[in-house]
Amino acid sequence: MKGAECAWLAMKFICPSCGVKEEVIADRSPRCLKCRTPMLGAMAGYTGLWMSPSFVIHRMAKIVETYGLPEATSNRRFQQEREAWSTAVWALGQAEVTGRHQWVEIETQNQTPDTRVHFLDQSTGDNVINTTSVEVVDWEEHVADLMEIIGNKCKKAYPAHFMLLICGRSGKTINANETAAEIGQLKVPFAEVWLIGYADDSKMKVHVARLYPELGHNSFDLPSVVLKWEKQMAFGKPLQRGRGTELHQLGDSYLPIP
Repeated sequence: MKGAECAWLAMKFICPSCGVKEEVIADRSPRCLKCRTPMLGAMAGYTGLWMSPSFVIHRMAKIVETYGLPEATSNRRFQQEREAWSTAVWALGQAEVTGRHQWVEIETQNQTPDTRVHFLDQSTGDNVINTTSVEVVDWEEHVADLMEIIGNKCKKAYPAHFMLLICGRSGKTINANETAAEIGQLKVPFAEVWLIGYADDSKMKVHVARLYPELGHNSFDLPSVVLKWEKQMAFGKPLQRGRGTELHQLGDSYLPIP
């Protein structure tokens, strides 16, 4: 009886042609009522899903467009999306430096890390997954000193391979050399500490700066880089194949906004 009841649950669909969204009961292969195009069913969620950085950034822009900037940047409902956006900006910076496709994964099973960034290393002839586990924190306007955030994070226990990624939302600037020196005085549990932020009020150019263990930085025009890497497939899932890993690219899929 329980299985019969589940079969009648409504499922979300979207038309890839005209964008019409519907909730459909029973029919798992519906056609759009407007244009008769086969519709895409909604994916179950973020678990095990790799997303391209460009898709993640477009997704956050859609949330801002739909709900407004204050809601998108403060409501806990969108916390995972905000953390994914910060991670995607960092990942695009890595893509620009390395030339490799990066993938963002939101952690859904455990409390930490917040996100992961993956790329497939093919240098050995196999597809070997290289993963960075990311703890994301915002530097908000009400916090005057960045070191307050870093100090609090360093007091906690994290696995040594974790990276701390700070998203600068305060509008404040730092002296990178001085901040790096202060971090060096702490017992840092992270493998790396990074800071990202907009370069000016236009919110076009971003800075991506490594503050620990060595200084490093990269700047780029965000809309241009998002566009450059848009050809990367939006979604993928890793599949084990022999000694290596094959990335199954999911093609056209529908991931509803929470």
